[in-house]
Amino acid sequence: MADTSPRDTADERAILAKLLSTNADFVAEVLRPAEGKPTPSVMAALRAARSLDGVVDDVLRSLVRQARDEGRTWAEIGEIFGTSRQAAFQRFGGPGGEPPMPQIPPMPQNPHLPPVPPMPQVPPMPPLPNLPRMPEMPNIPGMPNIPGWPGGPGRQHGPDQTGE
Repeated sequence: MADTSPRDTADERAILAKLLSTNADFVAEVLRPAEGKPTPSVMAALRAARSLDGVVDDVLRSLVRQARDEGRTWAEIGEIFGTSRQAAFQRFGGPGGEPPMPQIPPMPQNPHLPPVPPMPQVPPMPPLPNLPRMPEMPNIPGMPNIPGWPGGPGRQHGPDQTGE
């Protein structure tokens, strides 16, 4: 089996029974509402029945998995459903009890998009105003002599005096 975690079938059956009972009650209420309540639409009844169908499918899958865990053959399971062992195997997903993976539809073709118009030309940058130079940094005691760092009178900002 693909699933290695042990399952408590009694707990699983109790949960599935509660789900089935709750959904069946819901469908019955939609089909025949209590006195004084409005009759739900056909679409509401259809949604309720579809929900019940999903729960029934879960119950069937669980019971088939339990039957397989007990050693029942696919032929025995298929006979209950009035199908072949192969059809039962395909419907309930084989030994793991998982449904078979659905076929992935092909990717739709992307529609032809119109060409993107070119971006407008960026206007030229106006000339920078003539700004005064920054004052030289004073000689600060304890300031390390790191090339390129301002260090006092006579030192340039930027690369050191070797030009590097």
